[in-house]
Amino acid sequence: MSLFLEWKKLKRTGYITVYMGCGLFASAFPLVQMAVRQETFLSLPGNPLDILMNANWQMIAMLNILVSICGACLMYHTEYAEKGWEKMSVLPIHTGKLFLGKCTLATLGLAVLLFLEFSSLTICQLHWFPKTPVAIKELLSFASFQFVITLPTVILMLVIASACESMWVSLGIGVILLFTFSIFPQENLVLSLLPFSSPFQLFSLAQEQGWTSLFIWVCLSEAVIFVLGEGVYQKIRRSFS
Repeated sequence: MSLFLEWKKLKRTGYITVYMGCGLFASAFPLVQMAVRQETFLSLPGNPLDILMNANWQMIAMLNILVSICGACLMYHTEYAEKGWEKMSVLPIHTGKLFLGKCTLATLGLAVLLFLEFSSLTICQLHWFPKTPVAIKELLSFASFQFVITLPTVILMLVIASACESMWVSLGIGVILLFTFSIFPQENLVLSLLPFSSPFQLFSLAQEQGWTSLFIWVCLSEAVIFVLGEGVYQKIRRSFS
């Protein structure tokens, strides 16, 4: 019920348009870059998917984080506009279920983004690297890894948006966190495991250094901690409101 309610609310915002627009833009980026610089990339040795990811993923990851920031702000802007959150609190609806509904939709939105982006990378490989067959298992491993390491950032941004009545405050916090963590050295393991930094990591590099399982378990743990932390925060907030 809460998921259906959240979907109905999102249909009256620009959430779906923002996600689809960003997904199409991010998907177009590797296609355009390959068309313009194909000689440079074709001359590189190695796995075509690794070449494509190394060339494009930093920009794609930044776009994914930006749209997650905007999406979280839009989700909670509808709650705080016209005191909607206060009105919802007197209804027989648990705020924790509302947050889980938003998390579910944000997670589905991330899955759609990654589907579009990896479809674009697959098209690039089929067109510009025709001699190398597309390994479906490898493609799914790359996509699954990027999904898991981006999930904590998506959920944390929802937590931040839920705490800020002004959409511009949560938007500003998200953008500051993004650009702060993006300039940190990505080679540092501790920093690379943090939200807003982990989405920039590559599966091939993590696999090479033996960090794949570490990234997966730490990021999943972060996601669970943020969900539980939101529940605690809402209880504290209700006791002081």
